[in-house]
Amino acid sequence: MSGKGTKMKSQVGMKKSLVLSLTFVVVAFATLIIFGTVSWSADYPTSSVPPTIIAPVDIKPGYCPNSLEVYGSGDVSVAILGTQELDVSEIARDSVRLQEITPLRSERRDVAKPFRLYKWQVSGNKVKEDYCTDEGPDGKFDLILYFSREEILKAVGSTRDGDILVLRVTARHKSGAPIVGQDVVVIQK
Repeated sequence: MSGKGTKMKSQVGMKKSLVLSLTFVVVAFATLIIFGTVSWSADYPTSSVPPTIIAPVDIKPGYCPNSLEVYGSGDVSVAILGTQELDVSEIARDSVRLQEITPLRSERRDVAKPFRLYKWQVSGNKVKEDYCTDEGPDGKFDLILYFSREEILKAVGSTRDGDILVLRVTARHKSGAPIVGQDVVVIQK
């Protein structure tokens, strides 16, 4: 009987261990759900990848719709708009790209207020030409970048007059966080 009793005690011990292990897992998952998986901080090299910053972008600040003339001349201005959450002086300028194109030059000044739908994520036929802003300065510095019209047209490929395209801007915050933003242009031939 002592062999059977030992076996039962062993099974009870295993069940307790299993219950404790499952309790630990449940508490761990609950903690992750409530507090997030890993908090990010630039001060700790072991932290996870920082979250992506969605930035408002204005192609051809001051104009809406944003026309992209196929036979036009000159550079195209694109502004990453400063907000309460985004200080544009914290953007690594050498990391900024529009459709993978490097800007020719850049400057900082206040040119536009963000469009109310700047966090939208649409493409294709859901885009409207008036998904932009022509509102002027809002008191926050913006990062204005100038891109070659020819390079933009080469990057977007074949187009027709009146096509509405979403152009994407990517960059990196000095903290390491990726930055993305987008705006629409209307092709004019």
